[in-house]
Amino acid sequence: MFSWNENAAISLISILKDPELVFYFMSILKPMRKDFVEEEAREWHKSLRITQKERWERVAKLSRQRKFSQMNASVPVTCTLPFDGGMWRNSKELLKMIRYFRKGFIREITEVTRNGGWTRGSYEEKLKKKIKIVNLVNNHDAEGGRFRLYYSLGEIEEALNDLIECENYPMPDWAWEEFPYIAIHPQPPTESMSITIIN
Repeated sequence: MFSWNENAAISLISILKDPELVFYFMSILKPMRKDFVEEEAREWHKSLRITQKERWERVAKLSRQRKFSQMNASVPVTCTLPFDGGMWRNSKELLKMIRYFRKGFIREITEVTRNGGWTRGSYEEKLKKKIKIVNLVNNHDAEGGRFRLYYSLGEIEEALNDLIECENYPMPDWAWEEFPYIAIHPQPPTESMSITIIN
């Protein structure tokens, strides 16, 4: 398969029969074609965008026509995705939940015997279990309430913000175990799990 330049050169050589003339005309045609292709691409990409003015005009027109259900009141006017109100709230919730997967925020607490005594350590929780924990933390049913115990979502969010702040602190003197995190308590074989905020 030939490129556009090769196709044009082959076509010109069959008409002009002189390679020097083909080189000359190609030096003129190549920049013209490049400009044409770039302008065409620019117009196509611009056609995908909606300006803020057009967006507001569309909302005002729907309002005048009393078609409020099509306005997506809970979606920001700057959002071009075909979201309805429920999808927008779900996406906001999901973006909040992603923050909980920050390294070191959800940990497993283990107790082991060393030199005749118990020592307690915390390790990064496995991803599969993290997913279950985050879903339970954000569950607004009774199951989620039992899992969170007396902790509110605000307190969990505060612990996460504290962890981020501690990580951003220049050269902290604390050990990894001293950073804020949440852990599951008690560990299996107990059936009912709940979280503990270590802050």
